Amino acid sequence: MRPVLAAVGLVCALVVPVVAQNPPDTTRNAQDSALRVFFDCSSFLSGCDLDYFRTEITFVNHVRAPEDADVHVLITSQTTGGGGTEYTIALIGRRRHVGQVDTLRYVAGKTDTNQERRRGLAHTIRLGLVRYAAATPLAPQIEVTYTAPLTAGARLAVHDPWNYWVFSLSGNGFFRGEKSFNSQSIYGSASANRVTADLKVLLSVFENYNRNAFDVPIYDSTGAQIGTQTIVSISRSYGGDALIVRSLGGHWSAGVEISADRSTYSNEDLAFKGGPAIEFDVFPYDQSTRKLLRFLYRVTANYFKYSDTTIFERVRETRPQQALVVGLSATQPWGTAFGTLTGSTYLYDFHKNNLELFGGVSVRVVRGLSFSVSGDVSLVHDQLFLPKRGASEAEVLLQRRALATNYQYFASAGLSFSFGSKINNVVNPRFGRSGGGSSTICFSN
Repeated sequence: MRPVLAAVGLVCALVVPVVAQNPPDTTRNAQDSALRVFFDCSSFLSGCDLDYFRTEITFVNHVRAPEDADVHVLITSQTTGGGGTEYTIALIGRRRHVGQVDTLRYVAGKTDTNQERRRGLAHTIRLGLVRYAAATPLAPQIEVTYTAPLTAGARLAVHDPWNYWVFSLSGNGFFRGEKSFNSQSIYGSASANRVTADLKVLLSVFENYNRNAFDVPIYDSTGAQIGTQTIVSISRSYGGDALIVRSLGGHWSAGVEISADRSTYSNEDLAFKGGPAIEFDVFPYDQSTRKLLRFLYRVTANYFKYSDTTIFERVRETRPQQALVVGLSATQPWGTAFGTLTGSTYLYDFHKNNLELFGGVSVRVVRGLSFSVSGDVSLVHDQLFLPKRGASEAEVLLQRRALATNYQYFASAGLSFSFGSKINNVVNPRFGRSGGGSSTICFSN
C-alpha cells in the first residue's frame, strides 16, 4: 500500500503546482481569436492524420465538434485511374461564415507514401483556410509564399510511356500454430488497369489457399486419453475478372463484365459469367465523392461445372441471369450514409432469385453524440451449386462448404458520446496515449 501512496503523492507533487500556478499566457487572447476549424474525415482514409494537421496548421484553433467551428473541413476521396487517390476537400462555412463553401482537390499518386499524402493534404487545406483566416486578428501574422516554376509561364506537356496502364502484383502469407493446431493461408493477385475519362479497363486474377490442421484427443470408455486424431481442412479458390466501361456522358455508362473462378466452398470447378451492363447516375459522376445515386442493369450468361453432383442432379449447366443494382452514398456535414440494393434472378426460373440489401449510416445526433448502424440482409433462393452429398462435420464446423439457407444477415450498431473542452490543438504522444487512458485524482489544501 505504501508504494501506491508514494506513487500517487509523486504524481500530485508534479501536477498540483502546475495547476495552482496557472501563469497568464500573453498570447492567449490572440490565439483565442483564431479561426475555429473542425476536421471531418475517416480515420481509415490514408493521409488523414489529425495529429499531423494540428502540428502543421497552427494559425487556427482545432475544435472537437462542428457546432463550435467557423469552418467545417469535410474530406472525401475516390480512386484515380492510375491507382492513386483524389481527395475532395469541402470548406463549409459556419457561424459568421455560414453560406460560404469552397471545394479544393488534391491528387496523390499510387506510390506516394502516407507522409507525402498527409503533407499534400495539409498544404492544400492551408491554402483554402487562408481566405477565412484573413478576416481574423491573426491575419497580420500570416505570410503567403510562392515558389516560381523553373520556366515561368511554361506549361509542360505530359508524356505517358505507359499509356495510362497501371500494373500491380501482390502476395501475402499468414501462418500460426500451437501444439495441437496450425494454420496456413496464402494469397496472391495481379492486376492491370487503364482508366481515362472516356474508358475504364480493369483486369485482375487471384489465388487463395487455406489449410487448417487440428489434433483432436481420443478417449476410451473410462475417460482416459488413448491417442489423437488429426483433422485437416483445406479450401482453395482462384479466378479472374475483367471490366470494360465506356463513358456515355455525365450520367450514363455502358460496359461488359466477365469473370471466371473456382471455389471448393461453392462446389464449383468453374463458374464463368459474362455479359453487358448499363448504368445511370442521378447526380453527375464528378460529384461522386459527396453524393451518388446509381442504377445498374446487367444480363449475363452463366456456365457452371461442379465438383460434385448438385441437389438438382447437375454436374454442369448454363443459365442466363439478370440483375438490377441500386446504389446510394452520401458524405455530408451531418454524417455519412451508404446503401446497395441488389436483386437478381435466373431467366429460366424466376423462383431462383436473390435479393440483398447492404448499407449503413453514421449520424451526428447532437453535440458530441453520434449514432451508427450498418448491416446486410439477403433473401437467398438461387443456390444451384449445393452438393447432393451434403457437407462433413468438419466442413460444417470450419465453414468450408456453403450450406443450404434461404436468408443471411449481419448487423451492428453503436453510440459514441464525448464532452468537455471545445479546443483540440494539443498533440502529446507520451506513453502512447493521446488524451485518453487512466487518470489520478489528487487533493491538496
